[in-house]
Amino acid sequence: MKTVANSYRETEVMTASPERLHLMVVEAAVRFARQGEAALRVKDYDVSYHALSQCRSCVSEIIGGISNDPNPELAERLKALFAFAYRNLVQADLLHDPQPACEVLKILEAHRQTWLELMARLQLEQAENRRPVVGETAATSWTA
Repeated sequence: MKTVANSYRETEVMTASPERLHLMVVEAAVRFARQGEAALRVKDYDVSYHALSQCRSCVSEIIGGISNDPNPELAERLKALFAFAYRNLVQADLLHDPQPACEVLKILEAHRQTWLELMARLQLEQAENRRPVVGETAATSWTA
């Protein structure tokens, strides 16, 4: 069963749009941050270390994927926000304190929600761009 699930996940990743890939990384970061925070609360430091380490990897991937185009100032602000999140994950791990992980969760969940809204807006715009113009038939709209 695990092989089927791994094959499905691999296909999903290989065929996903860049926007969907970003969302997948953010969702993984949220999942690992939750696991890390919960493990810290029950003082399971082996599990918290693994989960927070995985979350840091996701946050690093998010930082690396932020492009300076078209708005370098916004990109730098986002990079700084996620660098702050990364530092909080390190602090949570080193101090065995769930509070910094909780702060990271707030950032990641807000980013996830914003990203979902952006994806919905993009999808709507793409659908509107494919819609035939009034007076145009479906056949002629595809040839334009």
